[in-house]
Amino acid sequence: MALYPKLVRNLFLPLSLWRNGELAQRRYLREFERTQYLSTEAIRELQWQRLRALLHHAYAQCPFYRTRFDHAGMTPDDLRGLEDLRALPILEKRDLQEQCEEMVARNWPRNDLIANQTGGSTGAPVPFYLSKDRKCSRAAATLRHNRWAGWRIGDRAAVIWGAPRDRPADSWRARLRGVLLREPLWLDTANITEASLAKFHTDLLRYQPRIIQAYARSAVLFARYLQAHGLTPHRPYSIITSAEVLEAEERRLLEEVFGCPVFNRYGCREVSVVASECSSHRGLHIMAEGLYLEIETPHGPAAAGEMGTILVTDLLNYAMPLIRYRIGDVGAWASGPCPCGRGLPRLERVAGRVTDFLVGCDGRLVSGVYLATYVVAQRPSLGQVQVLQDKAGAVTYRIKPGRNFNQLRDLEYLRTTTRRYLGAEAEIASEVVQELPAAPSGKFLFSRSTVAPCFLSQRSARSAQGGSRIREG
Repeated sequence: MALYPKLVRNLFLPLSLWRNGELAQRRYLREFERTQYLSTEAIRELQWQRLRALLHHAYAQCPFYRTRFDHAGMTPDDLRGLEDLRALPILEKRDLQEQCEEMVARNWPRNDLIANQTGGSTGAPVPFYLSKDRKCSRAAATLRHNRWAGWRIGDRAAVIWGAPRDRPADSWRARLRGVLLREPLWLDTANITEASLAKFHTDLLRYQPRIIQAYARSAVLFARYLQAHGLTPHRPYSIITSAEVLEAEERRLLEEVFGCPVFNRYGCREVSVVASECSSHRGLHIMAEGLYLEIETPHGPAAAGEMGTILVTDLLNYAMPLIRYRIGDVGAWASGPCPCGRGLPRLERVAGRVTDFLVGCDGRLVSGVYLATYVVAQRPSLGQVQVLQDKAGAVTYRIKPGRNFNQLRDLEYLRTTTRRYLGAEAEIASEVVQELPAAPSGKFLFSRSTVAPCFLSQRSARSAQGGSRIREG
């Protein structure tokens, strides 16, 4: 059994990367495995060298950044260190929505641009581009952070996920590639029923993955289902949670039910992995070789332990630089060194996007992430949206309109499309607002439901108090 993972690592994956022109992934992985143990000072020097080169490139090749520097009355040569980056304005999501093409480097070949967009779970969807080389470095970063949780290339894994765009294609070539590379077992949480959770249970027992990677909310929901029905779960080596905030009570629930450690991860589609826990579980190590993070408060840079807004600069995406980009989350720095010996800076905690499951007419559960990506994000004129629920099969959309908003057409689109997922009899209400404020914690809640899934027992619902986002209605 140990032979096949070695074949994947040393033969099948290198051949696949060579065929797709992505051998740079292996080079980046070797680099990141080495640089994670550099001293804190050496990592900051690496970040500064990469930032300086990026700023000169952006100034010379990106009309948006040339204008931004000119308005600030400065050039990249005026910056003498990482801290000087604060002289530039913050990059907002609306900047990408309105001036995306002006941020693309003029000297970058169009056939090397990979178009992407966020799902909109922190508000309106955001378009962006990355280069093929940046795709390779992002993949290498993910592989390195996977290793911290014990997930090696070629290991059996399962993902409890709700974004179809991440799902492997279904052609025979894609299926063959998936078998050869041992791609993860896909457990789709976009639309959950009691039957689908029961199938997750049997599929995991059959497949016996070493690692489970999951949306935090999906993993918690699955754990509560297993607990409520007295089912013995598959016990993996570890669980990696991502995409949503993991609360302390929810971590304890997962570790109790699955009998393994949980490794929390923070990332976003714009820059991929931002930070992950190591085996010491003393905060989340930042992917500092490729990203420079700032945490800003109203009075300036945050001190250790102080919550502030997270700004990220992608040091490796020259196709479309993101410089001082406000992701939409808040977080705090960790203090002191980590016992693991890595020099990578750490986040103590992140309080960012939180999305709930919504309950449909027939009791089905629909992921808030899914609705954000495949309903709201497909209609840019909707702008920023929040969906609230206090009764099964009924939701209210609160809408801060975007450009070209047409109330009649856009609201009819929401009603029609939402009923495909929540049920034909779903009640869809809407409210147009001037602002959608964040919660007191700084989180933006795309969707919030107070309706408990009918297949969770009273015992399970009580055990989830404290960390639950799915409560008794």
